[in-house]
Formats: sequence, structure tokens, C-alpha cells
Amino acid sequence: MSKHLHIDPFSGIAGDMFLGAAIDLGAPLDGILKALEPLSVQQPYRVTTERVQRHGIGAIDLKVHAGKDDHSHNHSHDHGHRHHHDHGHDHHHHHTHYNDIMGMIDQLRTTDRAKDRARRITTALAEAEAKVHSMPIEKVHFHEVGAIDSIVDMLGSAVALELLQVDTLSCGALPISHGFVKCDHGMMPVPAPATAYLMRGVATVGVDRKGELVTPTGAAIVAALCETFGEPPAMTLQGVGYGAGDRENPDIPNLLRLMLGDKAVPGRQTPGKETRQSIQHTSQESAQA
Repeated sequence: MSKHLHIDPFSGIAGDMFLGAAIDLGAPLDGILKALEPLSVQQPYRVTTERVQRHGIGAIDLKVHAGKDDHSHNHSHDHGHRHHHDHGHDHHHHHTHYNDIMGMIDQLRTTDRAKDRARRITTALAEAEAKVHSMPIEKVHFHEVGAIDSIVDMLGSAVALELLQVDTLSCGALPISHGFVKCDHGMMPVPAPATAYLMRGVATVGVDRKGELVTPTGAAIVAALCETFGEPPAMTLQGVGYGAGDRENPDIPNLLRLMLGDKAVPGRQTPGKETRQSIQHTSQESAQA
């Protein structure tokens, strides 16, 4: 058996929504923060989670808070950017270069597989920024995604996957909306240029909704880690987690859904099938009695 995670982005995806959904699935926040403790960022930060509801569905709303306060929980790192789903990237920025983040990944207190996933997410995002801005990847500085909240989203997500023992990932079609988003470089069409670049080779679907549904960090997680796209694979479902975006949508819940299950090794029967056969056999015996 192998652990498989299917991403269901029915309302889009952002890095903080992914991390919140992973925590809702059972990844311990304390374990994630412990792995991130060595991060050599410049200012303090703290991470909070709150159980909220979107259209009556319970979910985890995760936020990274900038600066020092009485609730810093000894996590000395920073930035105040919050992923408002359908957000503009007009926040205070601490420019962080690609090589800086790659160096931080080496410091993480986690497994080699988690570090590799963190590197893949970061590199995917850096390559997209390099392409959009026509510069070498080493010159990329993440003015919109390099602040500590986005670093926590990306690296924390890689750690959370390891804590959930996820082996493989898949993702449903990413929604492409319309409109514009405000960035450091001015108004940009949705999806933002880096996000659009990351969507290459990824299943997408056009939706009649305005505003940003897929953020660069969310797209980077999908592009870097997902092996297949479209419908979820056959698996025995073990858990479902929801991560909340900040904006309340009137039509559909602003949530990301993660579905964790066991995929059978080829040639072996799944526990779900065995269980169904047992139930059927018991029912037949009861009917005969």
C-alpha cells in the first residue's frame, strides 16, 4: 500500500489553504513549526490556525503573522503577506532570493524527501518568475512570494506531506478565472503571469468567476509535486481535510479539499474490497438465517 493525496481545487488553491487543509487532515502544527525553527529569516513571525466554516463546511484557516508580539511562540521569523484568496499582491515585501530559500531548506529539521519536495516547489516558482521577468534563476528575488508567509506555506507544505506519510499526489483541474490582480509591477491579468507559466502541462478548466483563484505558491505546489491530473485515482479513502481562504464567496465555499487514501499495490486486493466482501458475506448469512 502507498499513501496518496488527491488535491480537489474546486474553488482554487493557495499555499496557505493547502497547508491548512493538511493540518485539518492530521498533520500536527507543532511538528511543522519544529521543522521550520532553523529558518534564517530576518524578522519574527507566528503561525495561527482557526477552525472556521465556509457554507457550513468546517475548515482550517491558517495565517502567518508578522512581527514580534506576546504570542510569538518562539518562532523568530517574519512577513505580513496573507493569501486572501482572490487577493492582490500589494503587501510589505522583504526581498528574498532563490538561493536564500534553497539554503533555508538545507536547515529544515525534516527528512530528505521533504527537503527534496521543498526544493522542487521553490525551484518551480523561481523558474516561473525567471521566465516572466527574463532573468537567470539565480537573479530571481521573490518580491511577491519571497516573504516569510509564502516561505512557510511552501516549506511547511513539504513538511506536512511527510508528516502525513504521503507518497504520491494528484490534482483535479485548476480553475482559470478572469479579471486582474494588483502586483508590484502593476495590474496583471488573472491568472498572474507566473501562475500561468506554472499551469503548463496541468489540467485546467475555465470558470466564469472574477479574481485570482490560483496563487503562485498554490500553482507551484501542484506543478512540482503532482504526478497525474484530473479525476482522483482508485484508492481507499482514509481522510478528508479542508483549508479555508479568507474571502467569503456567495456562490461556492472558498475552500481547498485534500483527500488522503491508500492505493493498492498492483496485484493486491484493497482493504476496502475485502471489507465490502465481508459485509456482503455477513448479510447473506443473516438472510439465510
